[in-house]
Amino acid sequence: MRHVNALVVLAKAPRPGLAKTRLAAAGRRTLEQAAQLARAFLEDTLASVRAASVERRWLGFTPEDAAGEFAERAPDFERFAQARGDLGARIADAFERAFAAGAARAVVIGSDAPQLGAARIESALAELGRCELVLGPARDGGYYLIGLARPRPELFEGLAWSTERVLAQTLERAAAAGLRASLLDELDDIDGDAELARLEDQLVRAPQLAPATARALAELRGER
Repeated sequence: MRHVNALVVLAKAPRPGLAKTRLAAAGRRTLEQAAQLARAFLEDTLASVRAASVERRWLGFTPEDAAGEFAERAPDFERFAQARGDLGARIADAFERAFAAGAARAVVIGSDAPQLGAARIESALAELGRCELVLGPARDGGYYLIGLARPRPELFEGLAWSTERVLAQTLERAAAAGLRASLLDELDDIDGDAELARLEDQLVRAPQLAPATARALAELRGER
């Protein structure tokens, strides 16, 4: 039987005052500039998914009134409004949709790691042939990617979301459930200035890792 690989992107509409507001909080950037970066992050993320060997591609969006703008940004993705509740509820719903549609392996990502690349997505899916859970650790203690070989909603209930404990708690839940887990390499989730500065240094040397983000950062530096 052929294995169907599925990828779900969970994304917030890249609007001023809604997306990447922490990048504007220190006063170095406006809310419009933060939204410009959010749009670039999303563009690079979707490009990585398009380049990966994935049979089914979904985009879960928020808020609910963003359906039209995401239809323009991702007409080649199946789209749905994210479930209500905390991040755990939204991730669990994304997996439920993917497996209900016939996926044998599913990966869920956000759009905060534009340097992700197609190869990491494919590595995660390959690892799911050998284990039940794969995680891409983020430097802030969370994760930028999670993959499952079957639904495990208990992994997402009652975690300390948006803290440095998320990855550790998830691995503890997995161990308690007897799940074999695999970890990818560590990346930054780009939430604040420190992470963005590290990414900018990386993209100055290798802009092909996230071309849209590299262009947006160059524009913000005043380059043409």
